[in-house]
Amino acid sequence: YIEQSVIPKLLNRKLKFLEDEAPFDIYTLDPRNTFVVYHSGLGEKPLMGVKFIVQQDKTVIFSVYTENNYFELRSHNLISGLKLDHSKTKKRTISEIPIVEYPLNTARLGAFEVVLPILNAINKVQSNRLDGIEQFVQSLWVLYNAEIDEDAVNQLREAGLIKLKGFGENKADIKVIAEELDQTQTQTLIDYMYQTVLNIVGMPNRNGGNSTSDTGSAVIMRDGWESAEARAKSDELMFKEAERKLLKIALQVIRSTVGTELKLSDIEVKFTRRNYENILAKSQVLTSMLASDKIAPLLAFTHCGLFSDPEDAAKMSLEHYEKVKAEQNSLSETIPKAGDAID
Repeated sequence: YIEQSVIPKLLNRKLKFLEDEAPFDIYTLDPRNTFVVYHSGLGEKPLMGVKFIVQQDKTVIFSVYTENNYFELRSHNLISGLKLDHSKTKKRTISEIPIVEYPLNTARLGAFEVVLPILNAINKVQSNRLDGIEQFVQSLWVLYNAEIDEDAVNQLREAGLIKLKGFGENKADIKVIAEELDQTQTQTLIDYMYQTVLNIVGMPNRNGGNSTSDTGSAVIMRDGWESAEARAKSDELMFKEAERKLLKIALQVIRSTVGTELKLSDIEVKFTRRNYENILAKSQVLTSMLASDKIAPLLAFTHCGLFSDPEDAAKMSLEHYEKVKAEQNSLSETIPKAGDAID
């Protein structure tokens, strides 16, 4: 969301900005009261971005941003009709909708929203387990073929021991009414549902396994780290599309204020993640590719999978290599060679 304070800066083209000051502000809006309306036709082009607030008197104010105009609508509550406030209608300087949606997937569901029923089931089983323990602790005593008065009941409660007397062939007995929940089977069910949640959302498990002879690649595949990486890469595709929409708006603001020759095609969107898995094999691949004269160094840095930003890593490595080589040449020139005369 590009703040409206940018508009005066756009009108004043002579306004100068500091080097560390951006001519726009970016906010992360609450998705519970912000949405984007799309066209149902080909391309599903966004038509408007809407943000609403609810005041203390239950008045709802909708701020509507289109490509060319800003509208403000009011309502006494969320159900009654909306009324347009003509005094708030304005022409917008930026010809882009300033609210950009970052969908996680095509269904526009959260990462854990798809497994909410399973999480609720885990909570229910755990609650029933606690109820079972409480019922076992608060179990009832039943007397067979015996009658005791109130004093004997108090004695049983205080001392925990009571004498019973049988009548004839009917032997007196005292038992406890208790049905204990099978904790082993319950834990098996909870573990199964928990593992199902991890499989659906693409999270690696934390059990670590029991084998001590697995290789690094086997651990990555077994514990679900490869699946988590694949899920993250699939989510990146939709985030890149939304990020490019935001960059398009930002570049338009910059061109209208401080000016820039930077184009959207000059910017590459990257997501930095710690890429430490199987690092030894990746470093060996990089070393082997750099040792070959037929492979460009940039290709080696790009395809080894060791760096989140291979182009920047290749540039830094080249600068470091040239610096070290220059120092070695300088040092070799100062050291006298064998057979040279020394004054």
